[in-house]
Amino acid sequence: MGLYREVLIVSFLVQWTTVMSQGMMEMPVNQSTIGFPRIPADFREMAKKLMSTCFKKGHQVPGMNHSLNSSYGQMMENPISIFPELLSSLPESVPSHSKPQFNETVEEQDSVWNIAEKMRNCTNMGHMIDLMRNSTGGPDCFMQAFMAPLSWMTIMQNGTELNKEDLTKLLWTAKPFLETMPPSSFVLPAFSQRSHLAEMMKVFGEVFSVLSEEQRNAIIGWIKVRVALNEFKCHLKAPAFRIQPSGSLEKPIIPSTAVHICPAKMPWLNATVLTMMGPFLSRLSLEEAKTIPKEELCEFFWTSDFSPSFQNVNGIQPALGRTLFQRLKHECSSGDNFTQNLDRLGSLACFFDGAQSLNLNLSRKLLSQIDACNNPEIGKVKRQLVQNILEKDSSSSSPEILQSLGSAVSALPLSWLSSVSSEDLNNILTNLSQASWSPAQAKTLAKKLLEAAKNLSGEKLLSLGTMVRGVASSLLKNVKAEGLLGNQALNTMSEKMSSLQRTALLEAFRRDVNASELVKRLPDSLLSSLSLSTLEKADLSSVDQLQGRGWTRTQSVFLLKKILGNKISLGELGKLGQAVQGVTCEMIEKINRTDALEMAKTLNNSCAWLSRVQIRCTAQKLFASLEEQRPGYFSDIKNSELQAIPAVLLIHLPVEKIQNLSDAVCPAFMEKMNQVNLSSLPNSSPARSALTKRAISCLKSNSSDLSAAEVLTLGPLVCELDPAWISSLNPAALNSTLQALASCQYIQQQHREHLFRLLTTTYGDTTLWSEEDMRVLGPLLLLNDTAIEKLPPKSWVKSYLSDLMDSLPSQPVVPPPKEFRSWFDLSALHRKLFDLKTSSTLQNRRKREVVSTPIEPTLPYIEDLKQGNVYWTPTQFSKMTVQTFKDVVPTLGEITNYSTEQLAALRAKTLEAWGSVSMLNESQIADLGCICQSFSAEELGNLSTASLDTLETMTTCNFTQTQRTAVWQAFEGVAGINVSRLGQLEMVGLGQFICGLQPGQINQLNPLSFRESVEAVGRAPCPLNIREHLKEKAVAAFGKSHTWTEAQVSIMGNIIAGLSAVELGSLNSTVLPFIQPSAIPLISSDRLAALSVSQLKALGPDNAAAVTEAQRSGLRVDQKAALDEAVGLKTARTEVPTGNSTGNSTGISTGISSPSSGGSAPLPLKGGAAVESMAGCVLLMQAIALLLFGYIL
Repeated sequence: MGLYREVLIVSFLVQWTTVMSQGMMEMPVNQSTIGFPRIPADFREMAKKLMSTCFKKGHQVPGMNHSLNSSYGQMMENPISIFPELLSSLPESVPSHSKPQFNETVEEQDSVWNIAEKMRNCTNMGHMIDLMRNSTGGPDCFMQAFMAPLSWMTIMQNGTELNKEDLTKLLWTAKPFLETMPPSSFVLPAFSQRSHLAEMMKVFGEVFSVLSEEQRNAIIGWIKVRVALNEFKCHLKAPAFRIQPSGSLEKPIIPSTAVHICPAKMPWLNATVLTMMGPFLSRLSLEEAKTIPKEELCEFFWTSDFSPSFQNVNGIQPALGRTLFQRLKHECSSGDNFTQNLDRLGSLACFFDGAQSLNLNLSRKLLSQIDACNNPEIGKVKRQLVQNILEKDSSSSSPEILQSLGSAVSALPLSWLSSVSSEDLNNILTNLSQASWSPAQAKTLAKKLLEAAKNLSGEKLLSLGTMVRGVASSLLKNVKAEGLLGNQALNTMSEKMSSLQRTALLEAFRRDVNASELVKRLPDSLLSSLSLSTLEKADLSSVDQLQGRGWTRTQSVFLLKKILGNKISLGELGKLGQAVQGVTCEMIEKINRTDALEMAKTLNNSCAWLSRVQIRCTAQKLFASLEEQRPGYFSDIKNSELQAIPAVLLIHLPVEKIQNLSDAVCPAFMEKMNQVNLSSLPNSSPARSALTKRAISCLKSNSSDLSAAEVLTLGPLVCELDPAWISSLNPAALNSTLQALASCQYIQQQHREHLFRLLTTTYGDTTLWSEEDMRVLGPLLLLNDTAIEKLPPKSWVKSYLSDLMDSLPSQPVVPPPKEFRSWFDLSALHRKLFDLKTSSTLQNRRKREVVSTPIEPTLPYIEDLKQGNVYWTPTQFSKMTVQTFKDVVPTLGEITNYSTEQLAALRAKTLEAWGSVSMLNESQIADLGCICQSFSAEELGNLSTASLDTLETMTTCNFTQTQRTAVWQAFEGVAGINVSRLGQLEMVGLGQFICGLQPGQINQLNPLSFRESVEAVGRAPCPLNIREHLKEKAVAAFGKSHTWTEAQVSIMGNIIAGLSAVELGSLNSTVLPFIQPSAIPLISSDRLAALSVSQLKALGPDNAAAVTEAQRSGLRVDQKAALDEAVGLKTARTEVPTGNSTGNSTGISTGISSPSSGGSAPLPLKGGAAVESMAGCVLLMQAIALLLFGYIL
C-alpha cells in the first residue's frame, strides 16, 4: 500500500463519505504533543523525491555522518533513523547542466547532522520541528524535505486533535510536500474548526501558484463542505452511491434519522469566508460568483484583504472575471468612486471595460494594473489605454512616455516606435527587453538599437531580452559564447528565437567550445536544435547524462542507439526522462518476459512522452508476456492484476478479451476507464465501442435507473456514448451527461447529427439559449455550423465565443490524419466571431445599444482580428486606406490562406502604397510576408532580397513551385552567393525556397553542410523531381538507404518520398515508424506498393493513418489488411461480435453503436508531423470531476 493510497486515502469523495460515517480518526494523541504518524511502505520514495529537489536546486549534500547512519535499521518509533539512508542515496555533486545556487560551508553541513542527532532523542513531531526551525542558519532544505511528508501525514491522521499552534507548525513544515503532491492523491483533512480552516487556507494560498486546477477545485469543494457543516449545520447533496475501498460501486446506507441537506443556493460565501478563500476566489464557478450576497461581497471589497486575494493571480476564466468586476462596479461603488480605486482590483482589472472614457491619470493607473493579464481582450484594452496616453499627454516628451508605459510599450503602433531615436530606446532598455513584441516590432527596435553593428557581444545580446526575435541571423552567427553559455537568461531569450536564429547562434557556439562542453552547458531551448553530427562528437556514454534534458524524438533514438545499442535494462529505462521518446519497439521486445509488467509501469511514468507506436508495442509485449505466464490470463484476471496494468495500455487489449472480462474485475476496470486517455486509439477503432459497452455493463442497471454520478464514472468513455442510449437516461443523468459531452475532444462522426438533435430537443432552439446554457453547453454548438451562424448578434454571445475560442486546444498547423484528428472544425466559429466583431447591429446586454462599426478594415479591427482578417472581402480590402495598410501589413502578412481574389486586392493595395514590386526594400518584403504570394513569378524574380531572415518569414506561405524558383533566383542574384558555398545556415534559412534550385545546383551543394542541415531541408514541400535529387544528395552524405538508421530516417523528412520503389522496399522495418508522417502522402502509389506486408505493419499508427485513399487503392488485399492493423483497425472491417460473455451477463442493453467500418483513408497532408496533446483529456476529466463533485456533494 503506497504513501498516497494508505495515508491520503483514495480520493476526495471517499474521504468525504468516510467523514460522514465518523470513521476517519483512528489515532488520537495527547493534545499537548504532536505524535509521530504511521509511516507507509514507500515513505522513503516520497522523501527521497523531495530531497532530490534540494539537490537539483544546487544544495550540496552533507557528508555522511557514520555514527548516525549506524543506528539505521533498528526502525525505532522515531522516523529520523531513515534520514541518513536517504541522504546517502543522493549524488555527491550537482548535475552538470545545473548551476550551484548554494555554497554551504563545512560547518553548515555538519549542523545538519547535529540537528539529526538531536532529533533521534525526540519523542514527538513538535520537538523535531522546533529543533529544525531554531537551528543556526535556518532550516536545512534536505531536513525540511524529509520532514514535510511526515508533517502532512500527521495532519491527516490527527487533524481534529491538533491545536492551532501545532497545526501552524506542521503546515509550515509540510509546504514542500504540498507543492509536489500529485493531483490524484490530493486529499484534505476532516476538521472544521474555523481557526484551523483559516490556517489551512493561508498555507494553500501560499502554494496556490503551483497547485493544479484539479487541486484548486478540490480545495474549494473541501472548504464549502466544512463551512456547510460548521456554519449551516447541514450536508451538501447526499451521495447517490459510494465507492468502496475495493473500488466497487454501492448504493448508500440510508440513515435511520433524516439528514439535513443544505439548500441549493446556500449563501456560504460570507465576508469571513471570502477573506479565508484568498486567491481561490479566482477559481469559483460562475454560479457561485453570481450568488455571493451583495452586502457580503461589498464588505469584503472594502477590507484590506481584498486586494491581496487577486494580486498577480493568473488564469481567471474571462466569464468569472467579468462577472466579479461588473458586480463590484455596479453594486459596491459609484462610477467615480470605483475608478478611483482601480489599484484595489488586482487581476480583476484585466476585465475593465470602457477604457476609452478614462482620463490620462486613470489610463496610466489601469495600465500598470494589467501588465500580467492574459485574457483574450486585454490586447485591445492596452492599445486603447496607450492611445489615450498618446492623445491626452501633451506635456511629456517621447522618452518620458516610453518610460511611463512599462512593458505596455509593446502596445505602441509600429509607426510610433519607428520614429523614436536609438538614444531614447537605450534609456529604457529594461522596459523594452521585458515587453512582448511581434516579429515586426522586434525587428524595428533591434535594428535601431544595434544600428550598423557588424559584431554583437553576449552582454549586448542578453540586454535585448524579448527583442532578440528581431536580431539578424548574420549577427548572431558571429556572437561569442563567453557570458552566454550557462546564463539562465539565454534559455529564456532563445525561446523567443526563430529556427534560423537558433541555428545561427549554435554555429557561433560551435566555433568557441567543443561538442561535449556545448551539450553540457546548452539550455533546452537550444538543445533541441543540435544536429546529430554534433551529438555524435559529444562525450555521451551513459543514460545518466540524458536525465533532465529536453531531447527531441530524433535526438533521443540517436543517443539511445549510440549508448545502448538495441537493448535496454529496466534500470536504464527509468532514468531516461524525455529521452524515453527514443525507445524502439525492438528494445521493448527484448525486455525479459518476466519484467514486462515492470517495464510497462516504468514507461507509463513517462506516458506524456510516449508515441502511439511505443504504446502499441508496449501493450503487445505486456499482453503476450502475461498470456505466456498464465494461458487465458485475461479470462480469469483478478482485480489486483487488472489494477496493475496501466490504463493507457489496457485500452489496447484485443476486443474479444475486453468483451470477456469478468464482472469480478468491474471495480478495477471502472477505475482505469475513469483515468484513461483514448487519444492513442484510432477514432474508428472497435476498441472504443467495446470498452464503452463493457463499462456500461459494469454499472449493472438499466439506463433509465442510472444516477448522474454513476454515468459520470464512465470518465472519457462518456464521449463514446450513443445519443440513443443517452436519450434513455433520466432527466438528471441526461443533463449531466450532455454537460460532460461539452468537454469532449472527439465525438464519433455518426453520433454528431443525432446528438445535436437531442441537444435541441432537451434545451430548445440554440438561438434562444440563455448565457448560462451557452456557457455550460456551448462547445456542442460546434456539432452544427448552421447553429453557430444563426446565433443572435449580442455582446454576450461575442464574449462567450471569444472565451470559447481561447479555451480550445490550439490547432496544429498541419492537420493530423483523420483517424487521430479531434472533431473540432472551427471555421464556422472563426467566421461568426469575425461577423460579431465587425457587426453594425451588435446589441449590448446592459444598455441594449447598437454599436456602430466601420464597413472597411481599420487599424483597431485588424489588430484585434489577427488571423480572422482572412474573412474580409476583396472589396473591403480595396477600400482600406494606404496608411492603414502600411500600419497593419505585418499582421496581414502572417495569414497563409487567402483566396486568389483576396490576394489580388492586397497586391493592388501593395502597388498603391509602394509602387512596383521591384521597388520594395528588404523590410517591406519581410512585412508583406505571405502577401508576396500575390506576385507573379516575374515580379518575384525582381525582388531585392539578400536576407535569409526575410525568406524565413515567408517559409510557411503557400507558394507554387514556379514562384519558389523565382524567389530563389532573386535571392541568388542579389546576395551574389554561389550554390557550392551554401552553408548550414543558408540551407536552413532558404526553407521551402531550396525547392527552387535546379537539379544541377542540388548536386553542387556542400555534402557536409547538407548533412548538418538535412532536417530543415527535409521539411520543404518540394515536387518529386527535386525530392529525388535531394535523395541522391542524402545517399552521398549518409550512405545507401538500406543502411539508414532510425534517427537518419527521421531527419530526412519529406526526402524519404524521393526514394525509388526498390529503395523503399530495402528499408529495415525497425526504422519505418520514424519516417515523418508528412512524407507518407507524398510517396507515389506504385512506390508505396513496393512495401511488404511486414513493412506496412511496422509503419506505426501515425504513418499508416497518413496513407491516402489514392495510395491505398494501389495496394493488394493483404497489404490493405496490414495497413489496417498498423493503424489499429485490425477488426474494423468486420462486425464486432457481441457474444454472451460475462462481460455483459446482466442482459442490459448498452445501446452503444460501433464506429463506422468504412475504413476510409485519411486526407493527404502537406507536411509536418502530428503532435499529440494531453490537454483534451485533462479538460474532460476536470469537467467530469466538477460535475461528479456536484452530484455527490
